[in-house]
Amino acid sequence: MNLFDPVSFLRVVVFAAVFAGIEFRYINRREVGLDTKTGGLGEKPVMGLFLPYHLYFLLPLFIVASFSLPVTAWAGNTFAVALLEDVSYFVWRGRWVSRGEWTTRHFGSLSPAGLTVPVWWILDALIVAFLYLLPF
Repeated sequence: MNLFDPVSFLRVVVFAAVFAGIEFRYINRREVGLDTKTGGLGEKPVMGLFLPYHLYFLLPLFIVASFSLPVTAWAGNTFAVALLEDVSYFVWRGRWVSRGEWTTRHFGSLSPAGLTVPVWWILDALIVAFLYLLPF
């Protein structure tokens, strides 16, 4: 028996796509040319590259949106929503991720067939698969 819950996963997919659109249009305003003076969020990182926005708003929001029982499915959903939201952001933007962007600065990126893929996406997908497929 695996712990994948299709209903909660569908909720996570929809939430990730909608939130990525909101983040693209309203939160990260420099991407749409609305905040060129400050370069977007003018905050100092709290931990590594993470801004207060990531730790105090985004992480709790992702945890709440990912709710599912058992706890390992909930954790899998939380990792899945982080990955799906980031990928969806670039879909909303209409331009794929490129080297040097914020999402590639954590663990670097790979470029298979000329397509930049952040390494954390691969690691995250492996964690999601592990949490969904192994019964705990």
